[in-house]
Amino acid sequence: MDNLYQRLDLNLLRVFDVLMQSRNVTRAAEQLNLSQSTVSHALARLRQSLDDPLFVMTRKEMRPTHRAQALATPVRQALMLLEQGVRQSAVFDPALSERTFRLAVPSSIEHAAVPELVELLHHRAPGCRLAVTELVHSDYEDSLSGGGLDLVVAFADGDHLSPRLRVEPWFDNPMVCLSSRDSGLPERLSAERLVGWSHVSTSTWGHNQTLIESWLKKKGLQRHIAVWVPSFEALPRLLATGRYLAMVPELIARDFCHYYSLQQHRLSEPLHSTYVLAQHPLTEFDPALLWLRQLLAEMGDRLRQSP
Repeated sequence: MDNLYQRLDLNLLRVFDVLMQSRNVTRAAEQLNLSQSTVSHALARLRQSLDDPLFVMTRKEMRPTHRAQALATPVRQALMLLEQGVRQSAVFDPALSERTFRLAVPSSIEHAAVPELVELLHHRAPGCRLAVTELVHSDYEDSLSGGGLDLVVAFADGDHLSPRLRVEPWFDNPMVCLSSRDSGLPERLSAERLVGWSHVSTSTWGHNQTLIESWLKKKGLQRHIAVWVPSFEALPRLLATGRYLAMVPELIARDFCHYYSLQQHRLSEPLHSTYVLAQHPLTEFDPALLWLRQLLAEMGDRLRQSP
C-alpha cells in the first residue's frame, strides 16, 4: 500500500466514480464512452491495487463495499477539484454557452423569481437552460459536490444546510397577510387581529410559515390553520371565499394582488424572511457560476423590498 496514490491511474478513479453512481458496468461504459471490457478491466486493476473487491454483484446492481463507500466522497471531491481547475482556465461566454444551470429553490422563488431568471437567460445566455427542483429538507452537500445541483436558494434561518457549504445572503422580503379584497381588514394588522381569522398554510415544512408561528408564540398567541397546501397554487381560490387569511412573502402577495381580487396587509411589526444562496466550495470559482451569481445578485436588487 506504500505510495499507492502514485501508482493509481487517474482514469481508474474516473471509472470508479461513475461506477459508484451507475452501479452497472454497461451503463458506466456508455457514460464514459468506453467499451464494456475496458471498464471491466479498469475495475479489475482497481481491485488489485486497493486489495478490495469494491463492488459485489447482487440481483439488481453492483453493491459497493465499505471500502468503496469510504473512497466515494474523497474521489468525487478530487475529480471535481481537478475539473474546477481546468474550468478556471476557460472563459465563460454566456452568448455561446449551452450549459444547463441546476437550482433548488423554495416555492415562493419558483413562483416569483424563476420566470424573471428565465427571461434574463433568454436574452443574455440564449443557449443556456435552467433546471429547477423544489427545495426540500436536505443538507445539500452531496448534490452540490456531485454536480447534481449548482446552487441552492434557501432560508437564512432554515438550519438544514451543511455547514461546509458556501452560504451568503441574497435578499430580504417582508412577510405580509393576504385576504380577499372585500375582507374589510385595515392596511396594517396586529398579531391579535391576525389570529382572529382562520388561515391557509402554504407549506408542510417551509421556513416562512415557521417564522410566523415563532413570532406569534413569543406573544402567547396561536393562529388556527384550517387548510394546509403544499404550494401557492390553490391560494387565490381559497382566499376568494372570504373565510381565510394567508401569510406569504411580499413578492408573492404583489403578484397575486395584481392578477386576483386580493389585497395585502402589512404587519404592525415588520417580519422579514431572508433568502440565501448556497454553493459547494469546489465550484466557488467556476466561471459560469460566478456569472450566474452576478445575474442573481442583479435580480436580488430588484426583488428586495424596503421594510
